[in-house]
Amino acid sequence: MNKLFLKVLGVIVVFSSFLVTSLVVRPTQAAGIDPQTLLEAVDDNLWSNTKYIEGRLIINNGRLERILEMVSWMEGVERSYSFYKAPPREKGTKMLKIGSKLWMYTPRTDRKILIAGHLLRQSMMGSDLSYEDMMEDKKLSYTYRASLERVEKFGGVSCGILRLEALDKATTYQKRKLWVDPKRKVILRQELYAKSGMLIKDVEFLGYRPVGSRLFPEKMVFRDLLKQNTQTIYVFDVIKFDIKIPTKYFSQSILKR
Repeated sequence: MNKLFLKVLGVIVVFSSFLVTSLVVRPTQAAGIDPQTLLEAVDDNLWSNTKYIEGRLIINNGRLERILEMVSWMEGVERSYSFYKAPPREKGTKMLKIGSKLWMYTPRTDRKILIAGHLLRQSMMGSDLSYEDMMEDKKLSYTYRASLERVEKFGGVSCGILRLEALDKATTYQKRKLWVDPKRKVILRQELYAKSGMLIKDVEFLGYRPVGSRLFPEKMVFRDLLKQNTQTIYVFDVIKFDIKIPTKYFSQSILKR
């Protein structure tokens, strides 16, 4: 009797396992999300050949808050130029990026400094952004392979969580995790990971608004998790896409006083 009972129990266990396996649906199927296609749609919303930005960096180090005002011009992934208008101590500071090199001019010293290699990953002016974060504008879908980790609520929105793996070992953030609203094709949250796998930064995208045919955030909140009680809010007061940028903005001659 005991042997018969064990056989029946075994059949039930096997059948139950088969039934559960048959009912498991891949996350991509369950959500109706193709992760790479969704990432491409996110890029289409945020990225353009050229950009003009008037913005502010609100830097809070846990004790003091200061505000940097600047204007920036960006062309693809290779060239960008920023001019700082305030505060008085930083007024007149200029940054020019061409390829993998960044030059910084400060009126206080009346000289330009080359920032390259690992120096690009240092904190920019005490903020939670690195020089690379500030000046870089890559298409994520060209730089990473996306997979869908799961679907969950974030801020009341059902988001697909995309795990991104870098295609190039030289990419600064080898892994990223994005909380993406699949309906609006926008990022609500992002986590950035070092090559070691350590989570080092998180970013929130707030206040999406229409800019032409796109949706673009009013602000992004950066937190460097290697620091304590700090955050930097990047506020976009004005943003224009696909504008014509004079060639003088991407010449080293613009760094002169």
